[in-house]
Amino acid sequence: MNPQGLASRGLAMLATLVVALGGSPAAPAQPVVRVVVGGPPGGLFDIVLRNVTAEIERGLGSTVVIDNRPGAGGAVALESVRTSKPDGLTVGMINVAAAANESIIRNKAYRLLDDFEPVGLYVYPSNVLIVNPGVPGDGVKALVDTLKARGSANYSSGGVGSPGQLAGELFKSRTGVPVTHVPYKGAPPAVLAVVTGEVAYMFATASSAIGQIQGGKVRALAVTTSERLPQLPDVPTMAESGYADLNVSDWAGFVLPKGTPAAARDKLHAALSAAFADPAARDRLRKATFVPAAKPLGPSEFGAFLRAEVDKWAKVVQDAKITQE
Repeated sequence: MNPQGLASRGLAMLATLVVALGGSPAAPAQPVVRVVVGGPPGGLFDIVLRNVTAEIERGLGSTVVIDNRPGAGGAVALESVRTSKPDGLTVGMINVAAAANESIIRNKAYRLLDDFEPVGLYVYPSNVLIVNPGVPGDGVKALVDTLKARGSANYSSGGVGSPGQLAGELFKSRTGVPVTHVPYKGAPPAVLAVVTGEVAYMFATASSAIGQIQGGKVRALAVTTSERLPQLPDVPTMAESGYADLNVSDWAGFVLPKGTPAAARDKLHAALSAAFADPAARDRLRKATFVPAAKPLGPSEFGAFLRAEVDKWAKVVQDAKITQE
């Protein structure tokens, strides 16, 4: 018998012996998929992923781990993805800040549209326009009229280049309200600034503001998503409020390092689509104030969407003179 035959026979005998002793042959190690997110544990990305992790693992046949790398509005996380091996095992989760950062942070080592493979968009974080209870009027139009009558006011956000600032600046440019941005270090202190009256309003993530809204500490005027939230059934959408063209929605999508094989990308997209379509997962996401996409965007659609978002926010960033080193 040749050496290869002896080796095969030896492996077979070893497997038989293991089974006879009540064990089983060692299974191949399960691959680990690392999802890099640009926020801290407990942040928006964390909440989304932890609500669908089991479904994603089932679709991929892999273990999913979350790698939190906050900093520079998600740029730190994306740079980690860019320099990773393009084998389909390192994934970046991005939101609207990634598109805006193309214009805000000019000294990045990457370009969003050149250095990554779009995978898809599957869910929308909910933002809600909240005001201090002392601000008169009810509804978005009343807020616009009040701000114009005051002649000056402040709004808060969770930081420079955050979705809250982007929404606030788009709102400012589309309505002509005379307001000044006041950045805070994260959503909680920004929401608190509305509660105390340090600022008049903000576009807050629903998850960060829901307690203050339900407790009567702030008033919610509108949500930025395409549908009302179950937690705030009486709060209209921006479209219902008469501002259908004021698209200030956040979104959450996934990218891979440039050069990742199409087969790996398509497998990930299929697994993510199935995970976010799972009825139990969709229910969990809605309870956490997220709106699953009615129809996910695939790789080519998401790529076109990203180009449009980069162009859209470039104008807002330029007009508002938003900069970040």
